[in-house]
Amino acid sequence: MQNSALTPIVDDRIWSLERPVWFSGIRQRARTTVVRLDDGSLLMHSPAPPTDALTEHLRTLGHVRWLVVPNCFHHLGAPAAAARLPDALVVGPASALRRNKALRLDVNIGDARFREEVPELEALPLLGVPFLDETVLYHRPTRTLLAADLVVCAAPKDHWTARWAGRMFGFYERVRVPPDVKHKILDRAAASRSIRAMLERPAERLIVAHADVIEEDCLDLLAAAWRLEGVDV
Repeated sequence: MQNSALTPIVDDRIWSLERPVWFSGIRQRARTTVVRLDDGSLLMHSPAPPTDALTEHLRTLGHVRWLVVPNCFHHLGAPAAAARLPDALVVGPASALRRNKALRLDVNIGDARFREEVPELEALPLLGVPFLDETVLYHRPTRTLLAADLVVCAAPKDHWTARWAGRMFGFYERVRVPPDVKHKILDRAAASRSIRAMLERPAERLIVAHADVIEEDCLDLLAAAWRLEGVDV
């Protein structure tokens, strides 16, 4: 599975591509999502290292203004994307800098500047799980929750290692909290407040890094996954 072309999720507003990544001996699909903002510019969430084909496709869609590192793990493609798209601002958590010396951050994902310059996006931090340090974005115009490792779900089309892990840890064809995340929930009350805030948004889809796009019953599936981990939602 190579870098694929961007495929539309919401007409003229959201696209994504999938690429293979190895993590702890498992080959997963990793998703990069591109959002057209209200001013016509583009936001690239969990950036992939851009190929010539991807860079050209992005140019046909518009100007990439933001590269979003959503948590302290999804940073690997950001340096290459920033080098290829030098006008884009990199936004993410400071914790990602400790994991990647090649990474630069222009704006902290919690800063008021990001909220003010992209008002159609609402930043919803996942509290209580500092291991992940993730911030979920809610895109109001399309009613989309945009995340990375909030939940995971292996599918039949995944590599056999991902299918094996899914069966072993309970996320094969089931939406669940990732195994490495579920054991690092330090404050379930804080996590509960965070997940409830996400559930209060009238989302029609949930996009995460390691699963198909979740549309049908996306909020119910999100709530059920975290409830299994003792989070009161």
